[in-house]
Order: sequence, then C-alpha cells, then structure tokens
Amino acid sequence: MRAAFYELLAGASATITIAVGAWIVAAVLGLLLAVLGEIGPRLMRPLLKGLILSLRSIPELIVLYLFYFGLGAFGLNIPPLVAAALGLGIATGAYTAEYYRAALLTVPTSQFDAGTSLGLSALGVMRLIVIPQALPVVVPSLANAFIGLLKNATLASAVGAPEILYRARNEISRTGDISSIVVLVAFMYLVATLPLTRLVAILEQRIQAQMRGHTQKLRWAR
Repeated sequence: MRAAFYELLAGASATITIAVGAWIVAAVLGLLLAVLGEIGPRLMRPLLKGLILSLRSIPELIVLYLFYFGLGAFGLNIPPLVAAALGLGIATGAYTAEYYRAALLTVPTSQFDAGTSLGLSALGVMRLIVIPQALPVVVPSLANAFIGLLKNATLASAVGAPEILYRARNEISRTGDISSIVVLVAFMYLVATLPLTRLVAILEQRIQAQMRGHTQKLRWAR
C-alpha cells in the first residue's frame, strides 16, 4: 500500500502541474477575450462571442483530443502534460472570459469616461483604471476555476498524461485492490480541494463586504 501511495502522490503532483498550467492559460486567455470584447474592433466582437460560445459548447475532452491527436496528425507532437494544460486551459478560458466580463461591468462607466478625459486610450483606461478595480471581484471565480481544473485534470489520462487517475488505474491493475486505491484518491482530492473551497468562500465574503461598503459611501456622498 505504501508503494501505491507514493505512486499516487507522483500522480497528484502531475495533476497539480496540469491544473496550474491550464489555469494560467485560462486566466490570460479569458482576460484577453474579455478586454477585446469590450474595446476591440466592432467587427471582431461577434466573432469573439461566437468563439466563446463554441468553446463552452464543446466538451473539454474533445478540445484535449484536438490538441494532442489533431496537432499530432500535422507532425506537431506535444507532450501529454503540455497538451492537457493547453487543451483544458483554452476550454476553461471561455468561462473565465465571462467571469472577467462580469467583473468589468462592476466598474462604473464614469471611471472609463474619466480616464478618456485625461487623454488615455481605451486600452490605457482598461489597463490602468478598469482592470485593477475589476480584478478583486473576479478572484473568487478564478479560484473556483482552479478547483474545477484540479478535478478536470483527470481527463488528461485519456492522452496518457501520468496524472493521479492514470496512475490509479495502473495500481489497480497491478494490485487488484480497487477500493483502497479509490478511497486514497478521493482522500487526496479532499485534502487539496477543501482548503481551497474554504478560501474561496472567505474571499467572496470579503468582496461582498467591500462592495456593500462602497455602495454605502456612494449613498452618503449623494
């Protein structure tokens, strides 16, 4: 059982690596799509909306297959871990784009107008004024996205990435002990996700308190 534990621990490390890589891709791609959707050329905005809708409609496993097997058909052999991070990150990026968009909408339009009146470009207003105010609002959603990626990283076993589920299957085949391996995998996921879930709840409470305080200040200002 000790050997199985260390094998699953190595798989957990690969799972975290995939989740972190995919989260970085999703966070950057989501922000890019959200900003372009707000200040990009008008002709581009319907295309971006169509891209986001398409990515949200396609299962993550299909996107993963497209990166690993699809690019492989053209001679681009991507390692399974990299393919998993890219595929899951791009699929999740469609959701994080909506998180960013919702956060951007919490910033009053007067902030954008004030930045424009100071001579800033639309991109400058976004970078210096709007995004810094929107980021705290989107943090809990991004943290939730990371928790989801920790669980979805098990899809990487479909392309041979040595994550925790892949190694668990190997251990089950080697030892024949299904129940113990499955319980151990579940325990590892609980250890990883429960503190993160609690952290997300705390962040949401703090942000809601800050927003209520900001609303009260605006009322008093009036």
